[in-house]
Amino acid sequence: MDGVNAGFASDAVADSLPRVVQSQPGAVLLVRVTDGVVLTANPTAEQLAPGVQLPCAVDDWSRAAGLQAADGSDLDDPTSGMAASPLSRIAAGQPVQGERVTAQRSSDMSDSREDLWVVGVPFDQEETFEPLLGLALVVLLPLRESEQIRDVQESAERLHSRAVVASDLSFAISDPNIEDDPLVWVNPAFEKTTGYQRGEVLGHNCRFLQGPDTDRAAVQRIREALGRGETVTELLLNYRKDGTAFWNEVVISPVRDADGHVTHHVGVQSDVTLRVQAEAERDAALAVARDARRRLEFMSTVTDALSNVLDPDEAQDLLPALVVPEFAEWAFATMLDSTGRTRHIRAAHASPERKDDAQRFQDLHARGLSEQSVSMRVLRGDVGPTLIQDVDEVWLRRGTREGETADLLRRLGLGSAIVVPLRARGAITGSLTLLSGPDRPPFGEEDLHTATDLGARAGVALENARLYAQQRRQSETLQRSLLTPPTGAPGLDVATRYWPAAEAAQVGGDWYDAFTVPDGSTFLVIGDVMGHDVSAAAAMGQLRTMVRSVAYDRSAGPAEVLRRIDVLIEGLGVTTLATGIVLQVERSDPSVDGRRIRWCTAGHLPPVLADPDGTVRLLEGDGIVLGLGTYLEARSEHEAHLPVGSTLLLYTDGLVERRDQSMEDRLHELRRTVVELGQTPLETFCDEVASRLLPTGSDDDVAIAAVRVLPD
Repeated sequence: MDGVNAGFASDAVADSLPRVVQSQPGAVLLVRVTDGVVLTANPTAEQLAPGVQLPCAVDDWSRAAGLQAADGSDLDDPTSGMAASPLSRIAAGQPVQGERVTAQRSSDMSDSREDLWVVGVPFDQEETFEPLLGLALVVLLPLRESEQIRDVQESAERLHSRAVVASDLSFAISDPNIEDDPLVWVNPAFEKTTGYQRGEVLGHNCRFLQGPDTDRAAVQRIREALGRGETVTELLLNYRKDGTAFWNEVVISPVRDADGHVTHHVGVQSDVTLRVQAEAERDAALAVARDARRRLEFMSTVTDALSNVLDPDEAQDLLPALVVPEFAEWAFATMLDSTGRTRHIRAAHASPERKDDAQRFQDLHARGLSEQSVSMRVLRGDVGPTLIQDVDEVWLRRGTREGETADLLRRLGLGSAIVVPLRARGAITGSLTLLSGPDRPPFGEEDLHTATDLGARAGVALENARLYAQQRRQSETLQRSLLTPPTGAPGLDVATRYWPAAEAAQVGGDWYDAFTVPDGSTFLVIGDVMGHDVSAAAAMGQLRTMVRSVAYDRSAGPAEVLRRIDVLIEGLGVTTLATGIVLQVERSDPSVDGRRIRWCTAGHLPPVLADPDGTVRLLEGDGIVLGLGTYLEARSEHEAHLPVGSTLLLYTDGLVERRDQSMEDRLHELRRTVVELGQTPLETFCDEVASRLLPTGSDDDVAIAAVRVLPD
């Protein structure tokens, strides 16, 4: 084989062997070639053939280790396809370039066999230190991946008899029985890897490979392990003869004779520089990925926190605190009003000791920063996101009107700064200024990108909070404009309440009404139009007006009122469905203690009646919802008596409906609450009912109408 092909094949093995060895210690034998006797072995070889007494014949050792050919046949089986066992050939003085065998690891708990790669190197006069003459080195290296094993074998078949020994997998033998444990043999791969010739290294300890950046702790671990007679594996930064550094993965095994004395140290070395560099690049890439993921998680956390706050002022207060100390030492947010004037400033600092300074900076911000400060220029849109890597005294003088503001900035800490606009719907609504402080690394371009993205997200979140508040105010204003306060009723205390849904634009169809008609009786009405939009609110306004008009003009009873509403809905083509209760409290009768009431229900939840003695009950009623037609069912009316001091509560389903509780449980909780509140003043009574049953608000509108009979 010519030199080019031989070199190519050698490179193929060099590419494969270090990968399949995987830094595992191999079994090492020293065999006398004159009679094929194993003289010494390392601990791994002793584990492969437990109980074998050295010296012994190499074939006996092979059988004790349970070595088999790659196809599963015994090595001494003539049908195995081998002229002889590779160990027998090595013992006969023949080099073995690399053959696959398997071994039974009888010292392991598992019965599975292990793939091994056999390399045999007989020592001859030309290249051997005298004490090793007549011996052969046998190394059985563990393999792991069958695909890689095949690649190695295919490559090895193209090598001449010394190809494996000449590959990048280098071997070295030292003699610990000679002072300073000098090298007594190295193979050509050692020379190729290190740049040292055999004559330059034999008789010397291998510390000549160490250099200024070699890990001394690793060297000490090797020394201590060999002192204990143990196999050791380390990754060292070594140096070639020309001074270039390389990463050397070295496995050193002590080799013992029959009496257990260490006769030699055998080192298997691999130049794994490319692997280490690849791992370093991988680690760097992973670090970048981790940093990117951390930044995304940070931005997501800030955005989520802002999005969960529905009050715009509270969200603006929260923003600086969300970026400190995770991203900056301190920060402040500046918000503009619709005219472009500063209307809201909040600052947060990582150190509690600087809280008062941050508060004072908020107070001075508008008049303390000059028009040429970066914060003000970003707010005006003169510049975009800006990174200042060193906020020095020049920047300080340019950006402030000196005096107390400059002193505050010095105390709060300068370092580097980033200023980014907060944008929403294409307009700048504010800015976020971040400062690293003097004790943190300065901000860089990646930090600027992160802050810019954060500013865009925060701007949208803050604008959403503002729009939410605006929509909520509009919704509540619209809803309340359709509801009027109850009119006065002699001898009765009447209170009403309305709370809009927690969701901003959820204009609902809940309504209440309380009014006195010409005959002196008082009507209480509660209703809920199905739906949560402007159409529901409009339908609610229509129905409320209808009920009030029918009850007032005709002085009709509750059942007649709802019957007439059914007729009007059908006749006018009003396409809506609604639940409701019309309850009439008759005028005072001196001959009767308290008041008589009549009510009619249209698919609504029952009112709660609490007597002065603490008795509480539900005023049940039947009747279909409004809007289903006049022909389905006649409206029925019910009667009851209200003693003096009793309290009657009408409500919509938003007060009691909950996804995580049954309606029965919620109604029981409502009755218990009414009893506990007893004779609490009625206005307070209504507020307490809502706060106890809805401590965190409601996803639906809530309307309440309550009446209490007063003594004459």
